[in-house]
Amino acid sequence: MTLHRRSFLKLAGIAGTSSAIGISAPAIARAATTPIKLTLPWLPLGTYSFTFVAKKLGYWQKRGLDVTIDRGFGSTKVCVPVDQGQYDFGLLDMAVQAGCVGRGLDLVAIAGIWPRSPIGIFSLKELNITHPKQLEGQSIGFEVGGGEYALWPAFVKATGIDASKVNIVSMDAASLMRAAAAKQIKVVGNFFGSIAPTYWANHIPINAMFYADYGVKSCSIVAACKRETVAQRPQVCKDFVAGLLEGLKYVYLNPEKAIDIHIDSLKEFQGGAPATREVLFYGQEVGTSLGFVDAFKQHGLGYIDPALASVTRQSVITYMGIKDVPPPSQLYTDQFVGSVTLTPQQWTTVEARVKKELPSTVG
Repeated sequence: MTLHRRSFLKLAGIAGTSSAIGISAPAIARAATTPIKLTLPWLPLGTYSFTFVAKKLGYWQKRGLDVTIDRGFGSTKVCVPVDQGQYDFGLLDMAVQAGCVGRGLDLVAIAGIWPRSPIGIFSLKELNITHPKQLEGQSIGFEVGGGEYALWPAFVKATGIDASKVNIVSMDAASLMRAAAAKQIKVVGNFFGSIAPTYWANHIPINAMFYADYGVKSCSIVAACKRETVAQRPQVCKDFVAGLLEGLKYVYLNPEKAIDIHIDSLKEFQGGAPATREVLFYGQEVGTSLGFVDAFKQHGLGYIDPALASVTRQSVITYMGIKDVPPPSQLYTDQFVGSVTLTPQQWTTVEARVKKELPSTVG
C-alpha cells in the first residue's frame, strides 16, 4: 500500500498548525471546569493516539479537566514552555528533561509513557550502513528540536564517530517526513515510531542503529510538569495522569478503534488515503511495544523504574557533559501512577498482537 503524495502532504502539513487542536468530547456527568494545556513533543502522529483518545472519550473531562492539545517541535522545545508556564504539562524525552533540569529548569516527570527508547539513526538499506563509523561522510537529517538531536553528541561520544565528517541537515518535522518519503534524504535521526511507519508505508527498506544499543540508555517519553505544579496542584496532576494513562490503556487494548478516534479528532487526517491510516497504525503499535517492561506489568502503566531513571541521569552526565543533574529522586515522582493496570492475560494478548502486526525486521 503506497502513501499517496497528497495524503502525505496533508499528514505533514500539520506542522503549520500552531494553535491548539480542539476536539469535542462526549457529554458526561461532571463538567470540565479546569483548563489544562498539553504539548506533544512532535507532530500528532499515531504514537500519540492515547492523548486524543483520553480527550475524545472523556477520561479527563470526567475528572473535571478541559484539556487542549498542541503539537510540538521536538523534546528540547517542550522544556522551556512548560518551565515558563505556557503549558501545564508536556510530553518529552526523559534524557532531554534531565538535561534541561541540569541547566536550571524546573521540570519533574510524573508518568512514564515509553520506558524503552526508540531513538536512532535510520538509513536506506541500499546504503548498507550498519555501523556508526559508516555515518562519516554522510548527510543526516534532524529536527533540531528533537530528543534525537539533543542526544546526538552522546551517540557520537559513545561510538567514536568523527562528528566533523558528518553533515547535519536541519529540517522541520514536516520537511523531514516529506524528504524521507521521497527518498530525498537518505539518513535520518529520529524516533522509530515517528519515522519508520513512513518508510514502511512506502515500502522503503531501511537499516536502524538505536542509540541504546551503543550504550546511550535512557527512559524515553514521559509526562512532565513544573515541580511547583506537583506541590501546589497535586489533585490536578493525579487527574491528568489518570486520564492520560486510561487513554494509553485503551490504545493497548483497542488499536483499531483508537485510530478511528485519532482520525476523527484531527481534520487533517480525514478523507485521506488508506495509507494514512496505515502510517498512524504502525506508529501507534510501535508506541505500544515500547511499554513492554516489567515495571509497567508489576506497578501499573506510567511507573518510572528508579533504576531506569538513574541510568537516564548517568547517560546525560556521561555523554552529554551536563554535570549539574540532580539525583534521580528529584527528576521524577511515581506518586500519581499505579491505578491503571492490565491483567496478565491482557499483557499476553497485546504483546502477541504487536509482534504479529509489526514487520519482523525494520525493512
